Order: sequence, then structure tokens, then C-alpha cells
Amino acid sequence: MVVVKRINNNAVLCVDSAGHQVVALGRGLAQATLGSELDLDLVDHTFYDVEPRYVELMRDLDLAYLEVSAQIIDMARSMLTYELSPNIEVALADHIQFAVQRMREHIYLSTPLSYDLQQNYPLEYKIAQWALTRIDHLFEVTLPRNEIAGIAMCIINGAYSSAGAVSSDSAETQDRLLEDITRIVEETMGAAVDREGFGFARFATHVQYLIRRVATGDAIASENSGMYALAATDNPQASTCVEAIAALLMSTYQQELIDEEKLYLILHINRICSHPSANEG
Repeated sequence: MVVVKRINNNAVLCVDSAGHQVVALGRGLAQATLGSELDLDLVDHTFYDVEPRYVELMRDLDLAYLEVSAQIIDMARSMLTYELSPNIEVALADHIQFAVQRMREHIYLSTPLSYDLQQNYPLEYKIAQWALTRIDHLFEVTLPRNEIAGIAMCIINGAYSSAGAVSSDSAETQDRLLEDITRIVEETMGAAVDREGFGFARFATHVQYLIRRVATGDAIASENSGMYALAATDNPQASTCVEAIAALLMSTYQQELIDEEKLYLILHINRICSHPSANEG
């Protein structure tokens, strides 16, 4: 494999002998020279066919989260009968990193549909149970048990495209809504969002999950109304942005966003608008 781009100190983009793009992950890959053959002894994991915006998202992820995500998805692929998206390791790593950061900052958010997920997706739920134990051990935290549902949802949504779970009309509607929501963020927050940047990849993943929940009427149960009220007071501009997004979704699906969903949106809007490299390609 020939190194064509350095992503960060632990990840490089390569091209293999068949012309396929490969992300190689491993400690010490900062020493890899552009244009040279990669020393395979330095490589711990390889990811094929990752979309460019998810490749860029890896720049913002700690190696430890990518490694544990790769372990979880390796297990998932060995146990599940359907194909998982090539982007899922990166999306799950970002989910885990954000969950651990929230825990360390004492921000507690409920996770939707735990009972329904356990009943309807028992295998994915079991994988997520194992994953939570692994994450707690590696990062010396105690994530809430309902985070099992969050991890399971990442796995389930990772099969979304390959499983053909959405009609072309629904996919077109969701793509349009994502663009409309992004424009609302730009206009309200005064921030230019690079659609190819890694900050947008994170934001888009959350919004896509949100749209799917709203479209099916599976709103998450809120236990954080007080926390949302405080967040809205502290972030009036982001709160105005969230209310505009809520109005858009209401007009499309006749479903109201509850405070829990709005709180998540404030957190994600602040991330994409305040991160100094969020819009770099």
C-alpha cells in the first residue's frame, strides 16, 4: 500500500495494489512518508471504502476510540447476517468519544427506545452490552446502562443504506431536510459549514438519526427538561436555531421535538460552530 495522505499521527490514507483507497490505523504512522510503501508492521487496523468526510472526521478522534470501535464492529460483523457500512467504525468511535466526554463533564442524557431495541434487535443489543463493558474498562468510566441503546442504534443505523431500509423517496426527503437544516444553522449561527468537512460528518450523522426517529414517531423520552431550559438560556442563538429546525420537522412530519431532542441539537450545533477546525476540508 502506498501512502497518499496523512490524516493524523495514527492514521494515513493509502492506495492498495488494486487501486482501492484504504485508511490504515496504527501507533507511529506519523513516520510514514508520503508516496512510499507503508510498513505493514505498523498497521493495527485497515478500513476500506470510507467516505471522504468520514476520513476527515478521523482527524478529530483519539486513537483509543477508533481502536475500541474497530473491535466492536469486528465482533458485530462476525455475528450479524447483514452488511455494515464502511463508515460505521468512524461513526461509532465518534459516538463513544462524545459519550465518554459527556460523562466526564457530568452531562447525563437518556437514550431512546431501550426496551424496544432489546426486543426487536436482541443480537445488536447483546453486542452493545458487551461493548459498554469494554468501554467502561478501557476508559475507566461508568457509562449509564441506557447507553447500550445508543451503541445498538449506531450498529443498526450502520446497516441502513446497505439493507435498503428506506425508499428512494424517503431518502431524497431526508437528504433535502439535512441540507435545509444545515442552511438554518448557517443563517442563524453565522457559520459557513463545509459539507465535506469532518465536523459536518458528525453533525450529519446525528441529524440523520434524528430525522429517522421523527419520521417513525419514535421520539426519545425526556428526563432533561430542566437541563434544556438552562442550555437554551445559556445559548440563545443556538436555541433560536433549534426552534427553527423543530418547526421545519413539525411541518414535514407533524411531530414535535421534545426537550431531550432539542438539548442534543444544541450540543451538536455548538460543536460544529465552535470547533476551530470543524469546517476545514
